Amino acid sequence: MKCSCFTLLLAVLCLALPLRAQLPDGQVHDTVQDVLARLSATAPQLVGWLPETSRFYLVTPRSSVLTDYWLKALQDAFFREHNELCRRYSYRYLCDWRALMAKAARESFWGTSYLCNRTFNYFGIRHAGKPWLCESLGYCRGFWRNDPEPAYFAVFPGFRESLWAFVHTIYSSHFLARLPDGGLRVLGAIQHEREHGLPYWSYTADGLPYAGQLDGVYYSLQSLIDSWSGHEINNLCLDCDRETDWHWVRQVEKVALRL
Repeated sequence: MKCSCFTLLLAVLCLALPLRAQLPDGQVHDTVQDVLARLSATAPQLVGWLPETSRFYLVTPRSSVLTDYWLKALQDAFFREHNELCRRYSYRYLCDWRALMAKAARESFWGTSYLCNRTFNYFGIRHAGKPWLCESLGYCRGFWRNDPEPAYFAVFPGFRESLWAFVHTIYSSHFLARLPDGGLRVLGAIQHEREHGLPYWSYTADGLPYAGQLDGVYYSLQSLIDSWSGHEINNLCLDCDRETDWHWVRQVEKVALRL
């Protein structure tokens, strides 16, 4: 009996050990899942487990339930995991990387929320009002979740795909119209991607990409936040406004300075 219990314990521990992140600098750092696994051993009431995706999540994704140590550990892990990709897409789509990182951190609470670990939807993207999400980008799966009313959220394979869909969200026509130039720097690329279902620098069926890289000055953090904060079509987040958006940007900047 002792042997059986020990074997079972080993099996559970092996299943609970997530992969660690191999960073460009060659060092191995904790992932968000690593931190949540350690937190679950210390305070199991704070952490849930999703058998559907074999991932941990915070039962209450708020800073008020965490000590400063655990909050910083989660922030650092999230930043290290997604910093490079946010900067790469910042370059590709002429937008300030902090706008991408801050929105992901806010919507997923540093990658710990139930939704992002169940659906890999890091930006709270809903299917409603976005026919292009399925018809053009091919992300047709959804997941019902109360927020607080029932909503049909998009399901993605991973962070990269969720980020790509978010770029298309902030570069949708009603947001582009509020940018200083009406979004002319990126409009053609976004239309091309929705027509072909591929990133604009990828080769299409006819063997030609839209462009190797877009030209032009990046859209500033100020102009991006102003384009979506307070917009009548973007009011599903009850406490989202310019002030709170900037608060999350400042949090991301603090983490960047710390690492």
